[in-house]
Amino acid sequence: MFRARGAIPRRPMTYTHHMQPGQFSGSYPLFRFFDIRVYLHWSWFIMAAVLVELRTKQMGMIWQQALLEVLALFGIVLLHEFGHALACKSVGGEAKTIVLWPLGGVAFVKPPQRPWPVLWSLVAGPLVNVVLVPVTYVLMASTDHELARAMFLINFVLLIFNMLPFYPLDGGQILQTILWMMMNRWRAMQAASAIGVAGAIALAVLGFNFGQYFLIFMAFFVGSQAMEGFRVARELAEAERRLGGPIPPVDAS
Repeated sequence: MFRARGAIPRRPMTYTHHMQPGQFSGSYPLFRFFDIRVYLHWSWFIMAAVLVELRTKQMGMIWQQALLEVLALFGIVLLHEFGHALACKSVGGEAKTIVLWPLGGVAFVKPPQRPWPVLWSLVAGPLVNVVLVPVTYVLMASTDHELARAMFLINFVLLIFNMLPFYPLDGGQILQTILWMMMNRWRAMQAASAIGVAGAIALAVLGFNFGQYFLIFMAFFVGSQAMEGFRVARELAEAERRLGGPIPPVDAS
């Protein structure tokens, strides 16, 4: 997921949502790569323990195999976030922090505030997963190891889910940026947020109908961030009224 910072007012999410680094207090530094600091939030350990427990009890998997699958999830999410961050740097933006947490990861980036640089910074994350699809498929096809199959499925599911057009998921942010090319930025944000709210309702209905608590949790997250998108849209509209026209692009320098 991509979290952008920038012009007036601060642009939401792939910072991609309306989260700020300070909201991830309790994160532990792991390493630095290309001057990007990677942190792991303490709640990730709870998620990992729950996943290992579910895999061992419900599927009869040995805990070592379950742990390897959780680590595979960790690695794929991390590669996705580096896709966002390095793409942002490639267009002259800033990318200094990645935080991994139970809902995946957040790349805190500041691309130049123009549609194309923002779009590239957004698309690059899912593109990493697209590249990994044939890689993990060949690995799965060439070995009978259960971990290879798990890596393919994890990457594929993350790609499909993340590309749903529900703001603030990457797909929703990509939609918002494309709309920005065709209309005022605040209207694009407003439209993307409305679709995000509708998507959150759909996820909640599916979650309750099938007893999938993760979908319910995601519905709450998507809905809350989409509602925050309406606030950002109002701020953008007010800024345009004060300026007497569209907000001028702001570089990330």
